[in-house]
Amino acid sequence: MKQRIFIAFRVAEEVREELKRVQDGLKSKNKKAHVTWSKPRGFHVTVQFIGEIEEYEVEQVKDALLHIANTHHGFKYWIDRLDGFPNPAHPKIITMRCEEENRAGYAINEDFVKKLKELDLVHDDKPWKPHITLGRNRGDAGIQGFDTIQFEKKVWYVDTIELIRSDSQDGGAKYTILESYELSS
Repeated sequence: MKQRIFIAFRVAEEVREELKRVQDGLKSKNKKAHVTWSKPRGFHVTVQFIGEIEEYEVEQVKDALLHIANTHHGFKYWIDRLDGFPNPAHPKIITMRCEEENRAGYAINEDFVKKLKELDLVHDDKPWKPHITLGRNRGDAGIQGFDTIQFEKKVWYVDTIELIRSDSQDGGAKYTILESYELSS
């Protein structure tokens, strides 16, 4: 049976609270927009979306993650700026961009993508931009507030990388952590 999976970094609770405050500000400025807002408990930084794969491939991903966790150290992240894909003027995806110390997350992403290519499991080779998805714009309206909503640039320490299954259901996706791997200390 296939599972829809991705790899992500967990977001600290105090960061979730700040992101929820930002999200509430965006909601109040965009009441007529057709946005599906992410649930705060599901906030994460996606390292790599893999998609639907077979159980034996999930096991291969677990092996690759164990290798990555054993060869990379924990590091600091911070929320940096509101953004949108493909652009902030008319975003389909509303995000909070993240920055990190010493490009540590980038190194993890690059090594993991290399492992996935060896397993023929990566098909999306776009440059990675660390972010947290706040919402998905289902309409054509521009989103207001990118340049006016203030927030505190909260910092958190990333010390785990997680394998997560995404199951579609009414009201958005349900995320289940399949495995959590501690990064080297």
